[in-house]
Amino acid sequence: MIPQALFCDDLVKASLETLTQKLSSADPMRLHHVVLTGGSAGTSITDQLADVAQSLPAHSWANTHLWWGDERFVESDSPDRNDLNIETTLGDYFIESNIHRVAAADQILSAQESADEYARELMSYGFDGLPPRFTLVYLGVGPDGHIASLFPGRPELDSRAVALPVMDSPKPPPVRVTLSYPTLNNSECTLLLVGGEGKQDVLKLIMSAEGSVALTPARGVKAAKLYALRELLVTV
Repeated sequence: MIPQALFCDDLVKASLETLTQKLSSADPMRLHHVVLTGGSAGTSITDQLADVAQSLPAHSWANTHLWWGDERFVESDSPDRNDLNIETTLGDYFIESNIHRVAAADQILSAQESADEYARELMSYGFDGLPPRFTLVYLGVGPDGHIASLFPGRPELDSRAVALPVMDSPKPPPVRVTLSYPTLNNSECTLLLVGGEGKQDVLKLIMSAEGSVALTPARGVKAAKLYALRELLVTV
């Protein structure tokens, strides 16, 4: 699925504005599920979620659940964790029951068990045998076109599991847990974050009429509304 390309001056600001708009316009009484991502842009978005929460009615934020598209299978206090500072970041807006973390290496025996547990938690919020439909999914895009922990040429690209372990990841740390395409693609709106230097080539691959998911995993992302969000590059 070829996304609509959106160019902005500030990737993080535009991403947060999208989340605020989605949550503000949605039915405040239903649950809203949001998938967060890692990377520099994803971390900056997570760090500013309290600003989003502050702008919403209390009941809307109370119905907002946060998940991660992938997580590094390391100890819970490791700086490599995407969820490391979420409690501090949200402050007064932190709601423990609404934060869905992937079990860490010091909490569970293996990445497979961690993935299985995460899948069960997702399914407990779903219906008709599917995980919950996400209001918004953030996915950072790597220079190689990977999203979450779905890397080029890897067997995980073909998985139908809700969540699955990744062993020997080409990007450290080597052991991870990731959501699959079927789970990630159950989304009302997805933003592919194509920020940072050196992303022009991968954006062209994502937007091209020709190409493969095996070589550019971001091409496998689908949603009711799919956008590739890119900062405007200004050269002097």
